[in-house]
Amino acid sequence: MSEISFNQLVYGLVRNIPSGKVLSYGRVAYLLDVPNGARAVGWALSALKDSETGISGVPWHRVVNAQGRVSIKGSPDAAMEQRIRLEAEGIEFDKYDTLDMTRYLWEPALPEIETILVQLRGQDAPD
Repeated sequence: MSEISFNQLVYGLVRNIPSGKVLSYGRVAYLLDVPNGARAVGWALSALKDSETGISGVPWHRVVNAQGRVSIKGSPDAAMEQRIRLEAEGIEFDKYDTLDMTRYLWEPALPEIETILVQLRGQDAPD
């Protein structure tokens, strides 16, 4: 069995974020068991080519910074697109352009994350 790439793990996990919920770059890295991997998550998401939905429908817009802000560097259009997509899913921003992470953070249970990762890696589920 071939090893799945870090980017593929990121995309697989992000595909599971429900509409109207978000994760931070750091939380994605944490759930993938990659300490200090927030920047690598950002690079993985920036590698998506199709700005409409990304590779195989990766909802890249559901990943924000730890403060609950859109933080796409170097592309005001992409940052605005991310905000528009989040608002279309019912996420509200305050006057400081920040979303309430306590309200919108996706907090999956550990068994759910383990199941997602096992499926991504093509392993048998633990008993």
